[in-house]
Amino acid sequence: MDDRRTFLALLAALMPASLINLDAQTPTIPPARPRELARHTLTGPLDGFDALLIELRPPPGTGRDHKHTGPVLGYVLEGKVRFGIDHGPERIVAAGETFFEPTGAVHSTFGSADAAPARVLVWMVVPKGTSGAAAA
Repeated sequence: MDDRRTFLALLAALMPASLINLDAQTPTIPPARPRELARHTLTGPLDGFDALLIELRPPPGTGRDHKHTGPVLGYVLEGKVRFGIDHGPERIVAAGETFFEPTGAVHSTFGSADAAPARVLVWMVVPKGTSGAAAA
């Protein structure tokens, strides 16, 4: 019994705190980094911007409030995501469905609606050379 307690204490000490949800005492899935699939420089009235195509794997939850510098169009490839803008009603977007976020909207809800991460294809317009990462 003593060996088991020692092992569990050692395991808990070595586990990164970011992988533990202290409220529920269950492990959480760390978010996967967005994967850039394509980038194209825009011209004409959108000179100075890039069109960016990325793959997201949002973990379960609702995310944090943020904004993007341009419009965002998403297509859910696998799973379901929670989506809401400007603190309006949340909606569930299932595989095969889309969502749209206008420039400057507060992206107030975003995350997998299931226990596993979803898979989402996102097209966005970003300032030339930037990642399209969200601003708080």
